Amino acid sequence: MTATAHRYQFRNSLPQLGHLQEVLDPITLHELTRLGITPGQTALDVGAGAGSIAGHLCELVGRAGKVIAVDIDTSLLNPTGVLDVYQRDLRTQPLPVEPGTVDVAAARCVLEHLPNRHLLLNQMITALRPGGHLLLGEIVYAPVSAYGLTDSDSELIARVVHTILDVFAARGLDLHWGDKVPSVLLANGFQEVRTRWVAETWTGGSAGCRLYADNATQLRDRLLADGLSHAELDRFAELMADPAVLVRGYQFASTTARKPR
Repeated sequence: MTATAHRYQFRNSLPQLGHLQEVLDPITLHELTRLGITPGQTALDVGAGAGSIAGHLCELVGRAGKVIAVDIDTSLLNPTGVLDVYQRDLRTQPLPVEPGTVDVAAARCVLEHLPNRHLLLNQMITALRPGGHLLLGEIVYAPVSAYGLTDSDSELIARVVHTILDVFAARGLDLHWGDKVPSVLLANGFQEVRTRWVAETWTGGSAGCRLYADNATQLRDRLLADGLSHAELDRFAELMADPAVLVRGYQFASTTARKPR
């Protein structure tokens, strides 16, 4: 996805999404398991990306169920007898679902990117049946630190990652949206609202550090414009591949809630 103001920050590239999935899928799959999705139900995956969550939802709902996957770029999604795929620009086009037809609706790292996030959330709420579940996950702002390195390398890692977050924010991403979600859902009458914030240390060469490196590569021109040098960005890439590096990863807020019956 092309990164411009009020647009998605990154294109759908398999390496980028692969690293994101490796970091976040265990969190999301834990939440889906806890919701008790059963065969024959209908699920909605908003911003399905490379399809890992849509695929897991297909396993949960079985052959008698249905999963609706929606993304602006569907090139990495393959329809099946259970999985329906729809290409939609959610900034301007509505979700392809009828009101009250979905048992579980999920969106991860999507709403925080969009200027119409409240409108899209309302569409997801409308699509849910009474008693249906919502699962929302977002990266939220948190300080970044590194461990066991020289002061200069630790400061460089923190500077690069914080500059990446600043670029996100300047391009319309609300890095506090995940923290606001519980209040928004309570205001919409949702029950059993539960948010879990997760942040782990990542080792150089791991999926998390490769994600940091990918982010810096895709945003390199903007990071240079914001005062980082080519040498600093090259050094950051080296550090993200170094198994001696330990760095605090992105913080992720995962919220589940149930629509009243």
